Amino acid sequence: MVETIRVQGSPPSTSPVSQAVRAGGMVFIGGQMPRDPVSGLIPPDPREQVRLTMAHCLTILHGAGGSPADVAMVFAYVTDLSVKSALNEEFVRVFGENRPTRNLVQVVAIGEDAIVELSMIAVAR
Repeated sequence: MVETIRVQGSPPSTSPVSQAVRAGGMVFIGGQMPRDPVSGLIPPDPREQVRLTMAHCLTILHGAGGSPADVAMVFAYVTDLSVKSALNEEFVRVFGENRPTRNLVQVVAIGEDAIVELSMIAVAR
């Protein structure tokens, strides 16, 4: 059975309603590029994009009944590999030493003014 879970992410994403898909005992959270809650724009600072993107994905995961401990894999898409240190710091902050497997992929473009996009796969609860 496949179930789509619609969640109002926080901070808001570039899409008005974000979603997760629960299937086969897993929860899949699609790529997210959140906007700054004050300006409504994608923040130009890569570290802020990393922080907001992680917060947004975890809000969606929580709405699907999960927690950071349930995350098995995170896909991090970036337009600039210089953001890798910021991603590493955020992973340690959120997941501690038991951080999930991560796949870091550099891509040409992921969205207007976006530097970081995250997707997650978690164990469904």
